[in-house]
Parts: sequence; C-alpha cells; structure tokens
Amino acid sequence: MCRWITLLSADSVSLSDIILAPSNSLVQLSKDASFHPGYSDTNNHVMNGDGFGVGWYHTNAATCPYEESVHPFHTKGFHGSDEHKGSSQTLAAVFKDTQPAWNNANLREICMATRSDCIIAHVRAASKNTGVSQANCHPFKAGRLLFCHNGRIDNFSLIRRAMMAHLSDEAYVAVRGTTDSECIFAMILTYLARDDSGEPSPFVQTTTFGHSRIAAAIKKTLRTIEIMLHEHGLTEGYCTFNFSCTDGESVVVTRFCDKSPDIPPPSLYFAYGNAQRLYSELTSEDPVSFVSQQSSSDDSSLDKADSDNGSDTDSETTYNEKPVLLDKLESRPGRLFPDVDAQTACFIVA
Repeated sequence: MCRWITLLSADSVSLSDIILAPSNSLVQLSKDASFHPGYSDTNNHVMNGDGFGVGWYHTNAATCPYEESVHPFHTKGFHGSDEHKGSSQTLAAVFKDTQPAWNNANLREICMATRSDCIIAHVRAASKNTGVSQANCHPFKAGRLLFCHNGRIDNFSLIRRAMMAHLSDEAYVAVRGTTDSECIFAMILTYLARDDSGEPSPFVQTTTFGHSRIAAAIKKTLRTIEIMLHEHGLTEGYCTFNFSCTDGESVVVTRFCDKSPDIPPPSLYFAYGNAQRLYSELTSEDPVSFVSQQSSSDDSSLDKADSDNGSDTDSETTYNEKPVLLDKLESRPGRLFPDVDAQTACFIVA
C-alpha cells in the first residue's frame, strides 16, 4: 500500500509546492500517513519508505533527438521518431529512486527547479514478495501515459501468469519489475492498443488519449482481474485499486475495493478550484473534500451531468463514476462547479 498525489492545472506550478511544501506533503506521508481526516475507517499503510517517484510533463524542444532502445517493438521510441525531429511535443518525464522520499536530496533539488501543469508523484510501501528497486517504483511510464497505484491484488503471485498471458506482446516485454501495479498498467495499455480508436500503439502515441478512452481501458482491466481471481478460486481475500492515470491533459482516478463496504478502499481526497486558493488550502489540516464509498448515483446533479455529458457506465460492471475536471482544454465547470474560472482551474487528488 502506498500514497500518491496528482495535479492537473491550467497554469504550471512548482513541484515543490505539491510534493515538499504542504504540512501533510507526500514527503511527510512517506514517514507517516496516519492522518486521514473525514474517514472513520481506512485501509492505509502508515509508512511508505520503500522508494518514490515523481512524474511531470514538459515540452520537448530538442533539435537532436536521440534513439530510445528500451522497447524492442519501437526502436526509436517516443522521443526519436523521424516524424517529430526538431518539433515541440508534450512529453512525460519521471524521476524515481529506492531511497525514502524524506532522505533524497536530488528529489528536493528537482522539485525546487521544475514546474509543470500536470504532476503525479508516489511514495511506496512494498507489498509482500516484491523487491525494492527502481523498476518497482511508481509512476510507471509508457509514451505520454503515467500511472500509479495505491493498493494490491490479493494473491497476485497466483494469477500473475494469467495476467501476463493476457497482455499484448509489446506490453508484456515492457514489464520490468515484479509488482502487481506494473502488470495492471500493462493490461490497461493492452486494452488501449486493442480499442477501436484508430490511434497507434500507446507506447508511441503523441496525441492525447482523452478521459473516456482511458476510463474504458481501466474498467476493462478491473473486470478482467475480477474474473481471473474468480477463475482461480481466489475469492476469500480482498483487492484495492486506487489508480491515477494521466496523459498530461486528462486524469482518470479510481477508489475501489472488491469487498467494499465490508472492507474500505484506501482513502482518497480531491480538491478543485482556483489554483492560488488551493495552494493555501494544501497547508490546512482539513481536507477540501474526501471521496466517500457512496455511489455517485445518489447525487441527482451528478447523474444529470453524466447524462448531459454523454458518459455511459459499463452495464457489465458496478463501478461508479463521478465526473470532476478531466480535460484542461474543456475545463468549463458548468453544472458541477459554476464558481470556478476555467482559466485558473486546478484539480488535485491524493
């Protein structure tokens, strides 16, 4: 079990304002994650000292692209294709290490020197039978997608072979670590590659994915994992899936436990509003809002927003969706957040 934070903003912000400065910052959560206001019952790990990672988005203006050989299916990789030589494009960058976040000087230097309008960061508490290595640190990256996970697949070692067999060839060879989280991300990438969007492989796609497409792949992944667990007779334990997945323009997050409400998912909070106001509230002792276990269908205004926005729910699943700010370019709060100016809007979830 781990902790993560994701920010999507209309304006770029300093990584230090999100990861270092708040009183309950991600660095603080790596030492003590027991603070969870608004919840009477949680499923959180108190210490997260088995590594960390931070991801952000930037515009690449390099005129001398390099060849990326880490993925055998795409030798020139995301950065070095002839099509984008010398052009500016939005790229994801990641810095990860196995040191505790509170004890890494390079993390502080990078955070103080870097700004971005989309930030995702993670502190890790290693699950049983997984090693502490950079390959196992989140966020995981594929092309312009970044993904992190707080939670676990119960008895993952017993379904790992089945999960790996379900992956596309390129997703299979991209798995470098031993975590359930990376296998989950690989399965999401597999479903993205198999959808009918007409886009190239998610490992090389340079355009945005859109929240609907990412959400559909995540729901299919969750459903596939549930089916695999039942097929292997692994129904006694519980699994928790707090995901954050972003392409730099959209963010899709989940808070889910397959045994809820008997066993709660890990806590999850979100804040949405004017960026400057949110920065001041980050140091507050009270959360702006916390995500409950109640179905979003209990809120008629959210139901209406879902209907008006044309979103649909997979009839074969019971996952509840709550529309918040998902696309910066379409960040017109309208019915849900009429008091927020889209030009200064900021979304934080942790």
